[in-house]
Amino acid sequence: MIQSIPFLVVCVAILLCATGYAENRPPAAEVSAATASVTDIQAAVDQLQGDGIVRVPAGRVQAIGTIHITGGVSLIGAGRDETVLFRGPDNSDKPTAPIVEIQGANGKASQIVGINFVGLQDPASKTSDNGITVLDAKDFRIAHCRFERFGFSAVYVRGNCRGVIDHCLFANNFKKPINNLGYGVVVYGAGEWRDDLQPGSADSVFIEDSEFIGSRHAVASNGGARYVFRHNRVHGNDNSQAVDCHGPGYGSKHGTQWIEVYDNLIEKPIGGSTAMVLNLTLDFDRRIDWTRPYPIPEQIQNMWCWNNTLKGEATVPVISKRSAEHIKPDRDYFSRPMPDYTPFRYPHPLAAQE
Repeated sequence: MIQSIPFLVVCVAILLCATGYAENRPPAAEVSAATASVTDIQAAVDQLQGDGIVRVPAGRVQAIGTIHITGGVSLIGAGRDETVLFRGPDNSDKPTAPIVEIQGANGKASQIVGINFVGLQDPASKTSDNGITVLDAKDFRIAHCRFERFGFSAVYVRGNCRGVIDHCLFANNFKKPINNLGYGVVVYGAGEWRDDLQPGSADSVFIEDSEFIGSRHAVASNGGARYVFRHNRVHGNDNSQAVDCHGPGYGSKHGTQWIEVYDNLIEKPIGGSTAMVLNLTLDFDRRIDWTRPYPIPEQIQNMWCWNNTLKGEATVPVISKRSAEHIKPDRDYFSRPMPDYTPFRYPHPLAAQE
């Protein structure tokens, strides 16, 4: 975890490049689900017999089971105030299963838009439930959705994924009886280190133009993950830092490969604004033996933080005393812009198609 680095607000350049996103839009074949129940939505998905759009009507329905879609299928609700899928006691046989799972290994684009997902509301719940799981999906989009009261994560992304989560509201995705977990978005990579990819490219999970209230972490990552967190507002995360990226461990051979965090407003406990590009990460974890020779595998060696403010004042990274000999300024981290870095274009091309 990077607990002592304040995060973000910076003006950035815009990269204009051809991406091929328009060619990968979901096709226009459409069917409408009879109701907003999991059973009826799945029946509509199966009716497509391939790619297309399922229109989900308004209604507040207990979500029993999981809706399974593959790449090329999109779910479009009536709006996050109109289409509500909530977990209740009737899902006790598989309480941690997601409400929707996207399996995107076929490389086709999918979208989930305009749906309100609600986890178990019981204040005593210790269930590590999930809203949406995204697996190996290319050019996925989750937009204009609301996520509330999920014990593990609202959106869980894993594998070789790229896409965008935008214009979503994440509210109270942390359960005090668990006293851990509680993520808005989790990004796990495929457990590999990609030297052929670089910050500023499209090959990341983008989280933008969203609001996070009461999460433990708005975003967390591991397993060779790459994500971009930009133009978001985070507040009320009293339980831990807002933006998290793990190093190796916690079941992962590799830690987070890089994160790009900029143009956000993050309030309490970490406030202000930051631009940061991070590559090669290591947890500030008491299990780490900081007496080992420098460099420790996958430790911070290429971190760039600039234009950060905390309570309106300029600030720089703070490094723990126990790791100070391994993580030094102007060798491992830099308080100036990263040379030759240009952020990927904003808004994300998938979000700009509206």
